[in-house]
Amino acid sequence: MSTIPAVHLGLDLGFGDVKIVADFECGEANHRQKVLRKFPTAVAYAKDGIIGNLGGDSGKTYSFNGRKYVVGASALQFRDVFSTRDINFLIHFSPLLAFAAVEGLAQEGSMGPEILQPGKKSVCLGVPLAYFHSRRSSLVEAVRACHVSGASLDFTNVEVRAQGQGILFDFMFDEDGEAIEERLNMNILIVDIGFNTVDILGVVNGRSSREWSGMIERGGISRICQQVGDYLQREFSFDLPEQSLKDVITKREITLYGAKKDVSEVIRKAQEEYSDWLMQEVRSRWDGFLQKADRMIIAGGGAYYVRDDFAEKYPKDFLYVPEKPEYSNAMGFYKYLEAKKHAEQDVQEDHDPAVQS
Repeated sequence: MSTIPAVHLGLDLGFGDVKIVADFECGEANHRQKVLRKFPTAVAYAKDGIIGNLGGDSGKTYSFNGRKYVVGASALQFRDVFSTRDINFLIHFSPLLAFAAVEGLAQEGSMGPEILQPGKKSVCLGVPLAYFHSRRSSLVEAVRACHVSGASLDFTNVEVRAQGQGILFDFMFDEDGEAIEERLNMNILIVDIGFNTVDILGVVNGRSSREWSGMIERGGISRICQQVGDYLQREFSFDLPEQSLKDVITKREITLYGAKKDVSEVIRKAQEEYSDWLMQEVRSRWDGFLQKADRMIIAGGGAYYVRDDFAEKYPKDFLYVPEKPEYSNAMGFYKYLEAKKHAEQDVQEDHDPAVQS
């Protein structure tokens, strides 16, 4: 059985979206191609029987723990799509979500389905700050061997870091996992705006500080979704699950009885109110730290909704927003694995007589 070269995967299992970053050796010149992919953290039971099989493509089904599921964008078509607000949901379905994410990469690059075959695969993923110590080991064990649809995706190494640390690694390391020296010893406040939570990571002299870190429960952009959902229910008796509402605030329109309705003004107002609320939360709890900090980083998928307002309040050189903020945790987790590989190679060279001679 053929094996694949060593692969490093940065995986962010968010309450809103699953993001994955990986690279592969492509072509005869060993060119490495980086791949970024995401899909909604949406899971629903697959519909069996006559009604469930009628017409259209309901999406690929996965067998997991004795049940059949639809995952990702296809699951948004189902009325009974699961709520993703609970950490137990993420832990329970993490093997299924990880498998779907890696399988999706099988369509990218030159390796194709080989990525699912046995080989040295390392994955680094995150868990919300409030659950880091209590659920870290559970997530490691859940993801180590992902048994889905009769196949097994096994990782030789599983690393779990706190959400927000990936953003720190993304900021501190370059694309190859090499340290950016001038960024190593900074004092930073990282605001990781997700769908359900906002994770705040305080960094003192380049190291995560437990004292200055915390989580704003139910503080993510689900607050915008809830406000927009209340409006749609009140004005049109139009009820959508949270994951579908996330799609609405991205497209800024809905389709009702075949006609498109612009809801951008409602979303703009909800977005402004959310941004004001979040800024006040951050300033009231972390302003003492911010006054002495070197940098403030806004990242996560929610950064798109608040970055302009934050930019008006803080100096240009003080506020940093990654180019693709929704991928920053996954990218940082990937860079973390690359940095560990470089460190291990340096240790091996230090103990190699051929190198020392």
